[in-house]
Formats: sequence, structure tokens, C-alpha cells
Amino acid sequence: MRILSVTQPNSGVGYHRMMLPLRHLPGVSVLFTDFINDEVLERGFDIVTFNRFIPGVELSDLIAFRKKYGFKIVLDLDDYWILDTWHILARNFPSQVIVDHIRAADMVTVTHDRLLKEVRPLNTCWETLANALPFDEGQFHAGRVDVDAMNDSMEQPVADGAVRFLYAGGITHRKDIELMAHPMRALADDDKYRERIHLIMAGYDDSNPQTIPTWNGMVRDYTAAHRMNFHLRAPLPPDQYMAFYAEADVAFAPLVESKFNTMKSNIKALEAGCKYIPLIASDVHPYQSVPPILKVEARRDWAKLIRRMVDSKWQREDAGKALGEWVRREHHLTNWNKKRKQLYEWTLS
Repeated sequence: MRILSVTQPNSGVGYHRMMLPLRHLPGVSVLFTDFINDEVLERGFDIVTFNRFIPGVELSDLIAFRKKYGFKIVLDLDDYWILDTWHILARNFPSQVIVDHIRAADMVTVTHDRLLKEVRPLNTCWETLANALPFDEGQFHAGRVDVDAMNDSMEQPVADGAVRFLYAGGITHRKDIELMAHPMRALADDDKYRERIHLIMAGYDDSNPQTIPTWNGMVRDYTAAHRMNFHLRAPLPPDQYMAFYAEADVAFAPLVESKFNTMKSNIKALEAGCKYIPLIASDVHPYQSVPPILKVEARRDWAKLIRRMVDSKWQREDAGKALGEWVRREHHLTNWNKKRKQLYEWTLS
């Protein structure tokens, strides 16, 4: 089986939904590219797969390529195609383009059954392929960086005995970070806990002057206007980003409840569980279906759960162990790739 995967080399989605699973898929030949044309397709492929659509390639051209070269189109979706009105990309997001590609595909794969319900009216050939990781391999090993080693590379070291809390994400999560503003102010006012908490925001990118105000607003909300101890980490390539989690004792996943957000995957649970650290997350899909997550049902729960993690090392370790075991059991890439291989074979039959 010969597969052409069309994705961008520094895309997080492309990494998790294309590069990572296909590189681990046994018995297939895979070529990764960020474009298609006759020169590429003349090499001969059974399947052309991509996420949502191929930038720079019209659907009519893709269909013509399919007719000419005889491949099957496997379209992958990891998000809903209708964004929240407040989403930073909402104004120019190509929702109809994605819908048209869903209708034209020979097979549509999605990350979970909630998204599948949206796909069914558009295409009769579909399947769920959950996000999965090759746990204990490469950057997805369970090893972590202790505070002393971490402090060797920092201008402002983590205080002795402080618990490290990680938020990793981009500016599309501006509204989600706002959920933490009030709880962080409460913790900043709490003399008992303020110095025992060290916050990490990973992904902070000041390379684009137009997005710096958004980033700075996120930092302000996350750190109670810089009153909490914190440091920022610049973005890393997809094949290195788990270094962020290696520096943390606990991870955060705030998420505003909306239809678009409920269609997201539980990838942050997999990332935290990879390192056997707890995840404190909003009690909304996609996290409701992950039993070991520490769920925030009300705003006051953020500070409550943070204090609990600071107070009890054994509760941190217990929650992290439970999550690590759950994700390895439910989301190991080896298991999900068996289903992926069978699905591709069926698509070609």
C-alpha cells in the first residue's frame, strides 16, 4: 500500500494526525509532502490523505487528479469546521471548503464520535480514529526534568519546593485562558500558596507584532497580572514539544463550553498522561470521557484543585499515575494503527 500524506512540516495537527501515525503504520510506503501535482502523483499512490483540505489545490483539481491517477481520498478531521464567533480565525475560516471536501472524500476519519455525528449527513463512508501516541518512545517517554536541572537554564529559578503548573497552547485559546483569571487572582492573594506555585506558559510567540497584545493579555490573566511566579517558553517544533511537559508537575486544560470546543480531541490528556502528571481541565467535552482527569465543574474548583496539588505530593502522583495508565490503555498508537491499517485496506477493496 502506497500512501501520499499532504501536510505542513511544522503543523501540530499534521504531526499528530498524519506524520506520527503513518510513520508507525506497518507494511506501508508513505511519502509526506506539502503539495501535489502531476510530478508527485505520477509516482503512483493508492491513498492520498490530508487534514480538512489541501491549501492551494482546488477541489475540482483534486477530483481530476483522483480520476486520472486512481487513488482514494482519505480526509481527516480533528476539529469542527464551524468556529465560535469569537475565535480569532472565524472571520475568514473556509468552512464551506471543508464541507465540500468532506462530501467528495472516499473516506472520512475523525477523532471521536461527537464529530462523527456531524460528518454522517455529509458522507456515508466514515470511521473514528482517536488520537494516539507511541508511549514510551521518542519524545513520548515518561522521563521528566527535575527542578535543579531546570533551574540551570533559567534566569529566575523555580523556588525550592514550588509545584510547577503548565499551560501549553496558542493564541486561539484566548477565551479559554480567561477562565483562569479569577482563580489566579485568588491564589495571588493567598500568602500560604502564592510562593508555592510556579506557572509555565508554553508556546508564547512574540515573533508577530500583531499577536503580541493577545499573548500579553493571556499572560496577564494566567499570572494574575504577573503577581504569580512564572516563566514563558517559546514554541517548539512538533517533534520536540513534549519537553514542555517534562518540566511540569501538573498540566492545565481550560476550555470554554461551546459546540466548537466540544468537538476538540482529548490530546492534552494524552500529553499529560504520557509524563504521568495530573491534568486539571474544564468539565466539558472532550475531557468528560477521561475518568482520571481532575475536572473543574465551577470556577472556584480551579483554585481548590491547584491547592490540593500543592498540598499533597502523593495526590499528585496518584492522579498522574491513574492518567498515565489510562491513556496507555485507551490511546496507544499501536492499537489504533491496527484499526487504521484495516480501514485503509477496506477503503481500497
